[in-house]
Amino acid sequence: MTNQDLFFTSDMTSDRDSRNRGNALLSVDKLGFDRAGEMLFSNVAFDVDAGQVLQIHGPNGSGKTTLLRVLAGLLRPSAGTIRWRGRDAHAHPESWRQSLAYLGHLNGISDELTAAENLAFSAVLGEVAEERVEVEEAALKSVGLDRYRHAIVRGLSQGQKRRLAISRLLLEHKPLWLLDEPAAALDEESSSVLEDVIKGHLERGGIVLMTTHKLITTSPSATRNLYFEPSGRCSD
Repeated sequence: MTNQDLFFTSDMTSDRDSRNRGNALLSVDKLGFDRAGEMLFSNVAFDVDAGQVLQIHGPNGSGKTTLLRVLAGLLRPSAGTIRWRGRDAHAHPESWRQSLAYLGHLNGISDELTAAENLAFSAVLGEVAEERVEVEEAALKSVGLDRYRHAIVRGLSQGQKRRLAISRLLLEHKPLWLLDEPAAALDEESSSVLEDVIKGHLERGGIVLMTTHKLITTSPSATRNLYFEPSGRCSD
């Protein structure tokens, strides 16, 4: 196990001392979530700083997606703290939510609109005002969809739809990205595009937390791994 890897079970804290926690841009300490009286996970703790990606691994049902939903503010944790820039996220929910972008299993795009129209809608929601068209064009080019700007999304492949969903992140300029299985169903070309987009975000000082069954290649110095082990054992 390296200092970039964290291993924990549903009832086990990470190997980092929580007393030293809180200096990173994002700090999670003793986080737990209870579902219908049953603890799905507890004592989850990690730090992630600017320019780092945390890849979250584990079998289905181990709590990976729930952890992201808790971090996104969609679910309330039963225990623990989330600190962003040293401030309690739940004490300052508006500031916290304005700092993050969440991409779940669903792409969150309309099949009835064109790729450009989907981005235009996202730009309005993300309050992208100046040079909006240029920003949208740059986002589509970044994911290799500039040729499909006026294509109806219904006719795009699943990989292209996922790339379009990922391009929306580039419009929002949020420092923290929470991505739930972003590489699922992507072919080699689309996976490469995803890696480039993530690398670019990290190079700009952003943070990425992502659940994954498929490893995303990023710089070893920028990559951390978190392993859910619901069996009660730690492994690498």
